[in-house]
Amino acid sequence: MLFNSFPFLFVFLPVVLLGYQLLGRLGRMAALAWLTLASFVFYAYWNKAFVILLAGSILFNFLIAKFIARTLAPRWQIGVLWAGISGNLGLLVYYKYLFPLLNAFGSLRQPEHYFGSVILPLGVSFFTLTQIAYLVDLQQGEATLLPLLDHLFFVSFFPHLIAGPILHHREFIPQITKQRRYSLDWENLAVGATWFAMGLFKKVVIADSVAGGADFLFAAPAGQPMLKVWSGVLSYAVQLYFDFSGYSDMAIGLARMLGLRFPLNFNSPYKARNIIEFWRRWHMTLTHFLMLYIYNPMAVEINRRRLAAGQSIGRKAVLSAEGFLRIICLPTVVTMVIAGAWHGAGRQFLAFGLLHGIFLCVNHAWRTFGGKWKLAWMPVRLGAFMSVAITFLAVISAQVFFRAESIGDAFGVFRGAVGVNGVGLAPHGSEVLTSIVLGVFLATMWCLPNTQEILEPYSAGEEQLSGQRPKFEWLRWQPNWTWRLLIAGALFASFVLLKPASRFLYFQF
Repeated sequence: MLFNSFPFLFVFLPVVLLGYQLLGRLGRMAALAWLTLASFVFYAYWNKAFVILLAGSILFNFLIAKFIARTLAPRWQIGVLWAGISGNLGLLVYYKYLFPLLNAFGSLRQPEHYFGSVILPLGVSFFTLTQIAYLVDLQQGEATLLPLLDHLFFVSFFPHLIAGPILHHREFIPQITKQRRYSLDWENLAVGATWFAMGLFKKVVIADSVAGGADFLFAAPAGQPMLKVWSGVLSYAVQLYFDFSGYSDMAIGLARMLGLRFPLNFNSPYKARNIIEFWRRWHMTLTHFLMLYIYNPMAVEINRRRLAAGQSIGRKAVLSAEGFLRIICLPTVVTMVIAGAWHGAGRQFLAFGLLHGIFLCVNHAWRTFGGKWKLAWMPVRLGAFMSVAITFLAVISAQVFFRAESIGDAFGVFRGAVGVNGVGLAPHGSEVLTSIVLGVFLATMWCLPNTQEILEPYSAGEEQLSGQRPKFEWLRWQPNWTWRLLIAGALFASFVLLKPASRFLYFQF
């Protein structure tokens, strides 16, 4: 079931809210049981057979967690933990990588041989990573064993089940264990509905409206002239931005309607002045997972081995070329390649991750070694503009690999982008209109405040806003008639333009 569908908007969501209000009077257990049941129904609407997979994954991880919690010997705990991680990764490997890899290697030996494929369960990457993080923290004493109902609800809660955010138990579990009322609250409903409406508008009115330009380019990337290529690349940049931002907003809004707060997952990433900042703003919960469970353990192990070998660590070591490559570049590149592989089995996803790993290393090198080349003579605003522009060009170049069906298709796009296939002048009227629309949407991303800034101080994840405020005070949300009319207009436009078959881009991961 999609958030941007009539069955969800006019049947599922009203029933969930009504049931929560009625059953919440019976207490915490009844409210959580109702939301858990609703979440499984939500998942079953897409494919009933995969409900068994979801339930099996949750039950497997719950049993592993019980073994970890009841095992006193650290060696046995680590063994059970790795058994749990292996089981989770095995699920991902089977559904995401096994058959693509078999077909890729098989075609090298027997081009006509095809091993087949399997349907990728929706949200499998997200609910798997959520549970891996919980098991790791449980073994390290940073989490407590959850009762079965709490575990079921934590993993399956429908607003984050399909495409995140990747919930961390430390941020979410205290909200369902502390003493609180399990009933609807008018302020939470108003804020949550507003947040949801803004996300729906982003997805339906903006992202879906520019999707055609991106689809046209990447369906036939070879031989396209430069202007068409840039139009398609920018269309995809806008589509991906508003599609993922819209989903993140809707997920936060749905949780808020039920009195729960999700962490921010999207914070105007195209405003970033460097790639490091971009990853702090884009898919923020994935970045947190990668840093906490992949990058940091590698960095700690590298430093431990250097100390054992009598080598220096810290700032002094990083200032040498050898130390910089080992301490900074190695874990960075490995982490980003893993991030690329998480998105898909094709070589283009590995290229996407590798490219971002290289970008991050260059960014770190500039911070470490580039002090004497700082352009102090450049006006501050011009420097900021150039930083944002360079970062954006780096991001969209990696997005070409992210969107392309193959490495060859990606290079076909790059050849067109530099004019190998001609410029493609004399655009038609529709192309001029498309360019104007893209310009308006890009200006919106760069110049206007984002959803959490507009909704401040009512927004979720306030601690992550770092003092951000809307640049335009008149855009600050207030529970008044002006905003009621604006949100009603956004909902009306979304309902009119709603496309039943329009899926979120991150659903495929």
